[in-house]
Amino acid sequence: MSVQESKLKDIADAIREKDGTTEPIPANDFPERIRAIQGGGGIELESISIISPPAKTAYLVGERFDPAGMEIQAVYSNGAVATATGWLCTPSGELTEEDTKITVRYTEQGVTKTAEVAIEVKSSLVSIYGVEWDWTDSGPTRGVRTDAAAEFSDPVPAVNNGTGSSPFDGLMPWAGMVKETRAGGVMVKEPKYWFKWTKTGKKLKLQIADGPVEGFHVDPVNMDRGDGLGELDFSYIARYHCASGTYKSETNKAPQKGIPRSAARTSIHNLGANIWQMDFAQMWYIGMLYLVEFADWDGQATIGYGCSASGFQENNGKTDVMQYHTGTTAATRNASGFIQYRNIEGWWDNVFDWMDGCYCRNNSLYVIENPNQFNDNDDGTLVGSPTDGYPSDFTIPTTSGLEWALFPSANAGSTTTYVPDNWRYNGGYPCLYHGSDYTPSPGHGPFCVYYASINDAGARIGCRLQERPPKAE
Repeated sequence: MSVQESKLKDIADAIREKDGTTEPIPANDFPERIRAIQGGGGIELESISIISPPAKTAYLVGERFDPAGMEIQAVYSNGAVATATGWLCTPSGELTEEDTKITVRYTEQGVTKTAEVAIEVKSSLVSIYGVEWDWTDSGPTRGVRTDAAAEFSDPVPAVNNGTGSSPFDGLMPWAGMVKETRAGGVMVKEPKYWFKWTKTGKKLKLQIADGPVEGFHVDPVNMDRGDGLGELDFSYIARYHCASGTYKSETNKAPQKGIPRSAARTSIHNLGANIWQMDFAQMWYIGMLYLVEFADWDGQATIGYGCSASGFQENNGKTDVMQYHTGTTAATRNASGFIQYRNIEGWWDNVFDWMDGCYCRNNSLYVIENPNQFNDNDDGTLVGSPTDGYPSDFTIPTTSGLEWALFPSANAGSTTTYVPDNWRYNGGYPCLYHGSDYTPSPGHGPFCVYYASINDAGARIGCRLQERPPKAE
């Protein structure tokens, strides 16, 4: 037996004699019991370590470190090991993005030892922007801004291809809607966002967040749609209507028209495995961004009348010379012209666009989430029974994953109240299309929806593509 072991044995024997027991002394109790016999001398703190990390290591700026779940172990010069209590953590105040670790300090008998915990602090908090309409006594198209947007001024879209501005220009996801040239042509990027619809009586509220928030849902385009890609960080929508013959998003080309929805679906998907015809989800993805930005259902009044400056169908690219991403080519907003919203041209002009991923049957609306299953009359989830006419109220679906798929539940609206875009719905005509064409009409705006038969190949109906790119490995 070594001298050190002999000393420890003598100390242990003294402790047992004092306690009147022959039982072994627990290792965790040994340092304290030694100090009780020796008056605190002889045994010193050598090191501490984190044997159980804290439950929370990811933070937002302004939060405080939470040590819950963290366990600190102390090791002494005699080899004894004990769970340490009464340690301090720094920083202990509000965290900043410079904080990458937390220092744990434990002091015993005048000896201080430290250990470190790695943490991640995000540079900004999640921001929420909202708008609410109160239709209790009347039906204004205009809503009241809420949350972080409460004090925002109104956007000023371009007129006559000029310049413009918006308080949302530097904010995500709006700021991320930039043009990119891809396999399908010129596209507009669609960043992921989180949304929440709330209805209280005749009050309807929409909120959009730039990060995950409890009670919010991932937007309808980038959510997990069951196609094997999972939840995406971004997708794409075509800048232009599909060009005649190529079905790509191309400028200076006549829009493709006069084809049934199924034919457009097939030709668009032939461009690539992840390229599809735009769908009902796209209408609401863009529609929700527009609503929070402009706080108004009347896109024709806030951005431009749309339709066509000449009264005839014209080639894509009429907004290419516009100096701002949103606005009208017309000299005034209430004159016929070509429009774009966040670089998306013709959302309500020149030709309507077929909407895939939805169909009507037995006076009910069905939605298809997985693009691989797009068709004209099957594989959809029942949403409800929309009301035909100018909407004056909406139903918010409660089905998980379809909280975005609002549909009209009352039709007391007009071209100047509530939602001033006509929703023409007939359960016997399964195919829906969206927007406007070249003919002036006050009811043809961003939320205009019309119906057609499976074989309809109207000369006023075109198509538009979208892309769901797999996440990078």
